Parts: sequence; C-alpha cells; structure tokens
Amino acid sequence: MKHLIGCLLVGCVAFICSVNAQDNNQLIIFLQHGRSISEDFKRNALPGIQQYAQREKLEVKILDAREGAPEEVAFTPAIVFQNKIGHSLFQGRYRKIGQLEKFVADAKKAHTAEKADFQENTVVWNYGRATLAAPMKVMPLTGKVPSNFNQDDFTQKAYESLAAGMDYFKMGKDGDFSGPVRQFHMEFYPEKSKEGALLIQMKLFSQFDPNNPVFVSDIPSGGDWGDVDMVFKKAGNRLEKMLLAQISNWDNGDGFDSLSEKIPMKSWKDLGMVAKGPVKENELTSLSK
Repeated sequence: MKHLIGCLLVGCVAFICSVNAQDNNQLIIFLQHGRSISEDFKRNALPGIQQYAQREKLEVKILDAREGAPEEVAFTPAIVFQNKIGHSLFQGRYRKIGQLEKFVADAKKAHTAEKADFQENTVVWNYGRATLAAPMKVMPLTGKVPSNFNQDDFTQKAYESLAAGMDYFKMGKDGDFSGPVRQFHMEFYPEKSKEGALLIQMKLFSQFDPNNPVFVSDIPSGGDWGDVDMVFKKAGNRLEKMLLAQISNWDNGDGFDSLSEKIPMKSWKDLGMVAKGPVKENELTSLSK
C-alpha cells in the first residue's frame, strides 16, 4: 500500500511539473504608453492578440519599455514569445494576427533569433536603439540609351548619389548591423527620355511584404541627362521621405516607435522573465522524496 501511494505521489508531482512547464508559454509585449504607434496597437491590435492568447492558453504580459528593456528590444510595439526554450522576437506587422500566429507556432518548436545579413549598397540610419536599413537596387537604364553608355559606371555612381541625397540614411558597411534591424527595400528605375531628360521611377517595399510595395511614384523624379548626380540625389531624398513616413504608418502595421538610447538596458533576468526549462527526471525524483 505504501509503495502504491508513493508511486501515485511521484506521478502527481510529475504531472504538476509537466503542466507548469507547458504553462510557461507567454507573450511579452513591450510598449511606450502615450506614443502614437503604441496607442494604435492598444486600440486595434491588442484585443485580437488577447483573444488569440486566450484560445492558445498563452499568458500575456505588458511592460513599459521606458522602464528598461533587453538589448534585442529596440522599438515598440515589440512582441516576444517566451517558453521553456527561450525568447523569440516577433518580426512582422503587428496588425496581421495571422503572421503572429505562425510566428508563435514556429517559436514553440525552436527558438528563433533573426539576424539581418548585410547587403551591398545598403543605406543605414541608427535611430535611437534601433537600426533602420534600406538595401537599394538600381535597375538598368531604359529608353534612349546612348551608344557609348557604360551601365556599370552609371549604376555605381547612382548608388553614391542616392545616398548623398539623403538627410538621415548614410551608405552602410558590413558590421553596422550590431543590434535589432528594421528593413525597407528601395528600387529605382532610370529612363532616358527622347527629349534628353533622366526620369527615375521609384518603389519602396517593407521587409514584411516583398511583393506589394508600400509606395510607388506616380510622377518620376527627373532632370537633365547632363546632371545625373543631382537627379539621383533628388530621387534618394524623395524615397527617404517616403520611408520615414512608413515609420509612422499604423494602417498596415509597419509603424514603430524607437527606444531612446537613454532607456536602461535590462536583462531578462532583471525583468523577472528568465525562461524556465523543462523539469528534469532527477528533479522529479528529488521532489517525490
């Protein structure tokens, strides 16, 4: 009888510990209350996320990032999934609940730590604790192409002029991606008209949707073919302004608020958010004694 009771106790302890380990799934949300994107998140995204979390039995914790945040949290809203494996930062549009659901499903299986790879001809802006990067792509010249035209020289000078025309972004180099990175992709379509003008159409893409641009120029940037440098500078400045507008765009969920560099850097342990691993077999045995 004593042996039976002992076995039952071990089984109960194992079950309780197993449940506790499974219940460690959490969504940790960092906000900056009062700032525009965080307020939009609370109005238009948080209710749906809370409903989803309730269905999936995920605990939701909301923290004010201004009181301190881990290194990987550089902007808000930031959604982090925590389980016994570790922490995973959601990289997606906060208004797209389907993207969040897929992220959580993947993060449950394996801890994800996304690292952006540096690409050539990428302009970079360090915005508070966040890094914004915009890989640029200049398409081949179309239209009335001169007979002595050198595409490689034209393209290289175009990249230099585009970066020189920007107010905040500068041409980056490998190693600039030291922290969290938010990316947009810039495309430029130069054309030489029959009248001798250089016209540049532009597209801007979010990293979260490479197929549908968030901006397409209705009217090209343009100027005289003899002043290629200035035409590309104007185009670079114009598309930079469109990118900056996306930072405040809450309609599609691309928008975010950067964390100030003055905000204290706190570890997950400091925040009381250390991931608890599964209970080991020898721990179950010791608990039953």
